[in-house]
Amino acid sequence: MNPARLKKDLVFYGRRLSERGYIAGYDGNLSGRLEGGKILITPSLRPKGLLKAGDLVVTDRNGRKVAGSGRPSSEIAMHLLVYDRRLDIGACCHAHPPYATAFAAIGRKLPTGILPEVSILLGDIPLVEYLPAGVADAWKRFDRHIRGHFAFLLKNHGVLTLGRNMEEAFARMETVEHYARIIYIARNMGRPKPLANKEIARLDEIRRKLFPPKEL
Repeated sequence: MNPARLKKDLVFYGRRLSERGYIAGYDGNLSGRLEGGKILITPSLRPKGLLKAGDLVVTDRNGRKVAGSGRPSSEIAMHLLVYDRRLDIGACCHAHPPYATAFAAIGRKLPTGILPEVSILLGDIPLVEYLPAGVADAWKRFDRHIRGHFAFLLKNHGVLTLGRNMEEAFARMETVEHYARIIYIARNMGRPKPLANKEIARLDEIRRKLFPPKEL
């Protein structure tokens, strides 16, 4: 992706995460793929809603900083693993949206096949075991979840969404949170009713055509 455009996107969507209440304090991180295996990522210990283009950090494919004044996010290993495994992904968005993070905090998976829009944009949303921030080796356990998925609930942590670009990754973050809120309300009213299996299969096929995976 064009570096100047990607910088604008990371700054803009960092602000959107803050405005939407998906992050607080120094929470969250955003990144995008650059040419030559490099990535652009938000810095550690900076409010993502107040970032400027000059705050962003460029690293190589091993996470070593090659440009920028700050330190790359402590969760850079998560981003690097995604880019290494998914050739179709150009951006990652990690945040702590309240409803979805509440599901992650109690270790409860969001159901599949309830809303057609969610089935098309997200598909299944895996619930990933707790992975401590700043411990690079821990993210190796995330490897088995990456293929074929676009959103993840991270136990006791938050949400990670992926996209071909930052707009798409952020749209998936919004969708996960909106869906988690709907499921929470629906379960307090009764029991959410899944779509028929045939319809779920049809929606899955639409998703595969719209967002074909390209994996190593």
